[in-house]
Amino acid sequence: MAYLRGTFCARYRTTSRCEGINAFIKGFIKSTDSMLELVHSLDRVVKDYQNNEVTAQFYSTYYSPVLMTGLVSIELFASKVYTRAFFSEVKKQIKGVTTLLFQSKDSISTTTVYTFFRMEKPNKIHKVLFDLNEEKIDCECSMWNSEEILCSHIFCVMKYEGLEEILHGLILNRWYKNAKDCRSTPVESKDSHEGRLLRYGALCGEMCLVAQLGAEDAAEFVVARDGIASLIEVLQQRLHERVGSQLGLSSLSGIKDPVVSKTKRAPRKGNESEPVS
Repeated sequence: MAYLRGTFCARYRTTSRCEGINAFIKGFIKSTDSMLELVHSLDRVVKDYQNNEVTAQFYSTYYSPVLMTGLVSIELFASKVYTRAFFSEVKKQIKGVTTLLFQSKDSISTTTVYTFFRMEKPNKIHKVLFDLNEEKIDCECSMWNSEEILCSHIFCVMKYEGLEEILHGLILNRWYKNAKDCRSTPVESKDSHEGRLLRYGALCGEMCLVAQLGAEDAAEFVVARDGIASLIEVLQQRLHERVGSQLGLSSLSGIKDPVVSKTKRAPRKGNESEPVS
């Protein structure tokens, strides 16, 4: 912690993420499995991951958590913005506001410096810098920089400032409920290889959800299949129009495949050679 303070590590240590994945996969495979069984087992692992992700997304979207703190407006706003799992961590910090005691408040230009200490630790002082003009709140505990979670000291400043919503600059896109909705993310307009990969990854995520929902029932399958077919026709037509405009052609609809001509070759065995005119 002394070396990683203020550095975002997503709460992972050196090998904890790899060890967690390995422990999860061990529940699906055996050392005596053949290569074919291993492939099927890994496919079940991926499907289980996808099912857990869809379930978590469903609970985050359609379930409203119970409000348990005195900062009702801030907690309600956080429950509407954050995912269900991340909101549970944020709620712990909101509840921690009750253990903080106000010590002093100073102003330096447009920045206000708040000083707090906890009831059980009166000798440990925490300073928070607040600038409303730039919508910036910074605490010396560095919890926001290392874990990207607002600490209880920042929520305490919001309480004294009368803020009912979390500042937009303190909410990262990765913690939004609609973080994986490609319509809410800006379109990468660069024609570079990196831009194509980003757009390809976003569309693959959406198409995976279409395939999962469309495979549940025959009626949904028909809707998904027809919709995908119509979308393919539209995209192919747009591609033809774009290529035609680049080549200086009015339209590519009249262009067809060239006529296949018969090439000269040695006659096949068993067939009479054609007379030469």
